[in-house]
Amino acid sequence: MSLLSDQGGAMAKSFGITAPLSGLRRAVFILTATGRPHWKHVTAVGATCPPAATLTAQLARMTA
Repeated sequence: MSLLSDQGGAMAKSFGITAPLSGLRRAVFILTATGRPHWKHVTAVGATCPPAATLTAQLARMTA
């Protein structure tokens, strides 16, 4: 699984996950092979993550 380092914040801005007070919203993205967003889960505050079953279903939709 590849991870992205975004020190300047350009990617966060382009994905729309910047927040005025905290800096960033918690987000999970599934990207296509070309780097385009296939699916996203964004929350304002907290450490909520989508269930593994949701991620698995979204990954399966990519190959369908």
